Amino acid sequence: MDNRDLSPRQIGMAFTGSILGAGFISGQELMQFFGVFGYYGILGMVISIVLFSFFGSFVMKVARRTGTEEFDKIIVKDDIPWLRGIFSMVFLLFLFGIITIMLAGAGALLDQLFNIPKILGNLLTGIALGLVALWGVKAVLKAFSIIVPLLILVGVITSLLSFFTFKDNIITGGAFSGTNPFLGNWVLSMIAFVSYNMMAAIAILVPIANGAREEKIIDRGILRGTIQFTIVFASILLPIVLNLGMLLDKDLPMVTLAKNIHPILGWIYGVLLYWGMFGSGLSCLYGVTLRIKKYREMDEKVLTIALVGLAFFGSIAGFKELISILFPIFGYIGFFGLIGILLHYISIKRESKIAIQIREE
Repeated sequence: MDNRDLSPRQIGMAFTGSILGAGFISGQELMQFFGVFGYYGILGMVISIVLFSFFGSFVMKVARRTGTEEFDKIIVKDDIPWLRGIFSMVFLLFLFGIITIMLAGAGALLDQLFNIPKILGNLLTGIALGLVALWGVKAVLKAFSIIVPLLILVGVITSLLSFFTFKDNIITGGAFSGTNPFLGNWVLSMIAFVSYNMMAAIAILVPIANGAREEKIIDRGILRGTIQFTIVFASILLPIVLNLGMLLDKDLPMVTLAKNIHPILGWIYGVLLYWGMFGSGLSCLYGVTLRIKKYREMDEKVLTIALVGLAFFGSIAGFKELISILFPIFGYIGFFGLIGILLHYISIKRESKIAIQIREE
């Protein structure tokens, strides 16, 4: 297959995978950004899916037409080094934030599954993460490409079983929520969620865009990915909304839900989620290391150890707490990135129309 033979299925899988992470499948993200808003959260989910579909298409078409594989040039069309540098730095911090959150999530999981103190779980996971990053990152990442689909499958099964296990539930929550001062209402929450997730999606969608022979292949791929993503999104959010009273104070809502359905299901979900978090943290650690070395020559081992050490100290704040602070902040910053993408896409469409008119004349 040459570099112009990307199929709709491959685009769809890349698009879905770029948004679905271990934090997403844990249920904590969706509970904070949508679940606490009840019916409004479900409406926010629907609008988010539409926005993801549009912006996913915009990103790939801009990348394909411009031929660039650098995400900052997709956001900032004009050659403004300092502005592109800001978005590059924000993205770097975002990746590091995910490493920190995944360490905290892994620690919370070890505590829930094996009663290992969270801080010790964070430390053990951080040590393992550093060792694997130094001696075998690529091979391990291939293994996680199998684990994540299994985790999604178990998440969907858990969701379906929850509808039969827990009945007579009342949907609570309204347009405003006091659970997180950074996410005061469902509209702001939805915007922040779409923004920070699209910043992560750009890094995956931009490099593959030139592999599509024509733009209708991109459209088919994004549609396919949107359908896949919708199934997983609804499968996790709906049981959270229906069982919010049981899950609101939990670090890992979906693991708690699975455990209450059956202890074995909870254990399976927890183990898969742990490795999913480990894989997410590993891929982000690899990405941060490469980007830092691009700008400044450093010893890779020293850099990896330093990053893992900083992430461990940050993870002490806690999984739920970190998601409630870092993701909204990156979401609001990322909103300006969405504006840049939209303006770039409109500009390219306008230039294309002008070129067509000139040829016809």
